[in-house]
Amino acid sequence: MGRPKHVMAALTTTAIGAVLLMGCSSDDADADAKEPGASSPAASDSPATEESSATGYTTPAACEGVPLESGATISGKDLAACVVAAMEAYGTGTEYVLSGDRSGTTRFRFGDDPAMAGDIDGEDGQDGATSFVFLGDEEWIKTNGTWVKGDPDGDAGAVVVASVGKAYRALSDPQVTADIIATSPEWKVDTEKALISLENGEDTNAWRITNTKPFTWNGATMNEYIVWLEDDATPVGAQGTSDTGGAPSTTLQHFYDLGKPVTIEAPE
Repeated sequence: MGRPKHVMAALTTTAIGAVLLMGCSSDDADADAKEPGASSPAASDSPATEESSATGYTTPAACEGVPLESGATISGKDLAACVVAAMEAYGTGTEYVLSGDRSGTTRFRFGDDPAMAGDIDGEDGQDGATSFVFLGDEEWIKTNGTWVKGDPDGDAGAVVVASVGKAYRALSDPQVTADIIATSPEWKVDTEKALISLENGEDTNAWRITNTKPFTWNGATMNEYIVWLEDDATPVGAQGTSDTGGAPSTTLQHFYDLGKPVTIEAPE
């Protein structure tokens, strides 16, 4: 195919978040996205960190030409390559997604043996209303207490699970991640870092990098797309505000516990 094997690449934010959250949620297309909590500016005079002793992560070579500094301009292609390389270097982690009135938490594994598992909250904050496991070439989704395995030739429920799973896998190709970011030719680093509060209770200071002009990806107008990276190019999160057919949508993702072991198994 001429592309890297599927991995759970990180910054397909709006697309992947929408696929899972919309695929397993209500049909209320007019629900307004919840406004994510604002991040506070933070001091940016700390030296760049090249290696994380906790995980053995070292800033990838692909990030060497990406200036993570106040006011810097970065090309979309360079930023895309850096983000993908950084996520692949960590290999595992946890992701939080907020889109509209739904939120979810996912454990993921990158590389030649990709996998992911997690839960999506239901309406009115109902915890874990939908669970999912994507392992190898197989996918399962649990709703109303019952696991359904995806099968494109199965009954209606199995076909839906297979469709959502396959869409997620297609969007998880690192080349697609690169395509989204690279679609915007120019990105700008804010003059100050932002303080990001992650769902594991940790705070981190990260560079806020945004597209300089709106761009179109996969039929959606991306009015604003934010990527947050630490000094060593560790991905902290992303937020995409898009408009499709006059319907605005905002999807927020945070990435944390990168490089820590995760357990992902097929449902019994």
